[in-house]
Amino acid sequence: MTDQLLSILKVALLLVLYLFFARVLWAVWNEVRLPAMNRSPRPPNATIRPPSGAIPGAVKVDRPYRVTHMKVVAPAHLKGFTFTVNESGYTIGRGENNDLSIGDDEFASTHHARMTLNEGLTTVEDLSSTNGTFLNNERITDKVLLQIGDRLQIGRVIIEANK
Repeated sequence: MTDQLLSILKVALLLVLYLFFARVLWAVWNEVRLPAMNRSPRPPNATIRPPSGAIPGAVKVDRPYRVTHMKVVAPAHLKGFTFTVNESGYTIGRGENNDLSIGDDEFASTHHARMTLNEGLTTVEDLSSTNGTFLNNERITDKVLLQIGDRLQIGRVIIEANK
């Protein structure tokens, strides 16, 4: 083999090696970029009763359903914004009179969705939005119970349920 051919083979091998490392880094970046969704099954909508001997008026809520904070994970300019949901509700939409106003998102309705806290459980409901509200990539139509790790998408905004 000539020196020219050996040089070409070295460059080709180096190029293939760099492409391999770039592909590995791309796969790792896609895995790390957004947290994984909670894919645990949801219980049927049942009445939650406190255990016998519990304090009257207190409701025991299983750990996966103790959602206390919501954190925006996308888009970049809202990433990291955290809020809590209370009994009066927390509204999200393009309108300025929402608790979280996302006026620059053309895929969100004026009043898009509402989250409420009732007896220790956080629920989300779509307010008849045009493009829909998605929970873990599934469109919701009724009130749905949130679990820790659930991801809610309203327009381009993605919000994750935290404890």
